[in-house]
Amino acid sequence: MQFTIQNNILIKNLKKISRLLVKNSSHPILENILIEMKDNILSLTATNLEIEIISKIYISTKYTPGKITISGKKILNICQNLSETSIIQIKLKKNKIYIFSENSSYILLTITADNFPNHQNFNYHSDFYISSDIFKNMILKTEFAMGKQDIRYYLNGMLFEKKNNHLKSVATDGYRLAISYVLLKEKINFFSIIVPNKGVMEILRLLNIKNELLHILIGNTHLRIYIDNLIFTTQLIDGEYPNYNNVLLKKLNKPIIINNHLFKKSLLRTSILSYEKFSGIEININNGILKTVSYNQDEETAKDQFNIEYFGDTIEISINVYYILDVLKVIQSENILLFFNETQSSIQIQSENNFSDIYVIMLLKH
Repeated sequence: MQFTIQNNILIKNLKKISRLLVKNSSHPILENILIEMKDNILSLTATNLEIEIISKIYISTKYTPGKITISGKKILNICQNLSETSIIQIKLKKNKIYIFSENSSYILLTITADNFPNHQNFNYHSDFYISSDIFKNMILKTEFAMGKQDIRYYLNGMLFEKKNNHLKSVATDGYRLAISYVLLKEKINFFSIIVPNKGVMEILRLLNIKNELLHILIGNTHLRIYIDNLIFTTQLIDGEYPNYNNVLLKKLNKPIIINNHLFKKSLLRTSILSYEKFSGIEININNGILKTVSYNQDEETAKDQFNIEYFGDTIEISINVYYILDVLKVIQSENILLFFNETQSSIQIQSENNFSDIYVIMLLKH
């Protein structure tokens, strides 16, 4: 194997995959990246067994095909300490990698590519195309509600579901629920998959790009996304996601309309003195005034209020202030719509001009 490449291009692509490189005494090859030169394409692959990222670079100059694995940390450090504008020559000889650039040269140990775990034989049963901006926004609107190290392992991820021509992203930790959906123009096979928390966050990082068309493939145990010159693959969580429709309101009564900015500011003011353990805050709505009240373990109190257009029955609820603030942060409209279920055990929040995003928060007991 032999090829030459501009250093700045190599650094850029190494950085895209380097986050997956971690020290692993039981699987030292996971500290390496797989380098493969074939058909004028240089492929750089990193994996932590749960996630795999392949970065592909077109090489127009003369090359010799081949593949090998080398320390990802070492080659990245070497490249970052060389001139960005330099040309790097990489050559495999007798199981060692030789790197030449201007007045510098390096010889690195390798591990055979045969031992590198990858997903070359990826089989899928459903695939579709979607705008990267749309897909990213769906995740941003729901990711905060994912479980974090929950004993119910299937909650530690995000549900992606294709149903009735809609693609849905759903997240819940059992105390709150976030749903976002978009209409898919193309007809695709039904699927319902759970992407792990780490996989979701890595997708978000990779989608920090200009808008482009993504190709998403759904397998039985893995999800694959083609993002420009990257191929991202993540394991799926093997489990049955809870029926989230059970907590959604079957019938929407007349909502309470609340200014998003005023509500957010009021909650932030009173959250300062909320109880550290439960972060509970009381919301009282009566006679055109919304009050927020908090208490804490030191018997301190904070109160705030503002006017709203509501003159119905008095409403008194307790809620985790940070759960509702998370929702208000992702809603972009001037006003929110607040709905109550009959038992007042939860609230449902929607944007005034976007009904494809739905949020449910369980209430605290008084």
